[in-house]
Amino acid sequence: MLKRYQILLNDWLANHYKDAAKKNDVSFSEMIRMALCNDLLQAAGHAFPKHRVKIDRRKIAAIMKAQQLKEAMHDVEFHKLLSQIYFESRKAAELWNTNKPDAD
Repeated sequence: MLKRYQILLNDWLANHYKDAAKKNDVSFSEMIRMALCNDLLQAAGHAFPKHRVKIDRRKIAAIMKAQQLKEAMHDVEFHKLLSQIYFESRKAAELWNTNKPDAD
C-alpha cells in the first residue's frame, strides 16, 4: 500500500531525480522509491553482512550506471526487477527493525 508524504528536497537533488525519472520513463515518485529501496539494500548489506539478498547487486549497479533502466531491459523484466528490489528492501527493513546490526 502506498502512502502520500510531503518531503522537502534541495533543488539539486530534486533536479537529479527528475532527470533520472525522465531518462528512465518512470514517475518522480517511482524514482524516489527506487532510490530509497536501493539505499536501504546497500545500508543493510553493510549493517548485516551475513544477510543474503536474493538479487544481483552487480546487475542493479550496471543498470544504474547506464541510467536507462527501461532501455537496458524489456518492460516485463524491468517491472520484475522493481518487484524484486521492493521485496528485498522490505525484508531488509524488517531485519533492521527486529535486529541489531552485526558487530565488525
